[in-house]
Amino acid sequence: MSTASIDKALDQALGATEGEQSLQRFIAVFHRKHPHLLIVEHGSLERRLTAMLIQYCRLLPILLDEAKSVTGRHSSASDFDALHGIVEAFFSSLEPKRLTFGVLGILDKVYFGHRLLEEWHDRHRLDTHRTALSWDTSLSNILVHTLIGDGYANELDAAVRDVIDTQPRKEGDTIDAKKIRHPAPPFPCLASRHGVSLAWSR
Repeated sequence: MSTASIDKALDQALGATEGEQSLQRFIAVFHRKHPHLLIVEHGSLERRLTAMLIQYCRLLPILLDEAKSVTGRHSSASDFDALHGIVEAFFSSLEPKRLTFGVLGILDKVYFGHRLLEEWHDRHRLDTHRTALSWDTSLSNILVHTLIGDGYANELDAAVRDVIDTQPRKEGDTIDAKKIRHPAPPFPCLASRHGVSLAWSR
């Protein structure tokens, strides 16, 4: 399934004039209001978190395609086509003006997509005892949840759960956990790679 509409929106937003600077100013203001919440291992919090958020956006279509490919390879994986379509539809509802604000204009859409992937992946691991994605974005999702605000983020989370709960699960394909070895997850944590975290996660 094509991610062309998502790619186009991401390219326009990430290429927006002053978009990166606006994001850094937003992070700086947020940090002043909550000085003990966000932690950076070294360097400027604004620059480190900005770099993470840009990669967070860029990873969305990559991980969507990875999830789609998994459903084609493993009979135990729930079909991802419908979920992919929901994310694309969510992006298609973007007002063009929002793209001029850079990452700040699309962060809620990207968060929704990543949360849908996270919930799908949790179900996939429960059913197959295998990982399916090349990056772990769970901590990044929590960081973004905090940045966009609990109220709105909780609404998006509830929408994600509603979508996942209505997705049919295939019967008879669950793998016997006793026959599966459990190696360490091969995928890196996106937030940790950029040296950013929340105080409570340390």
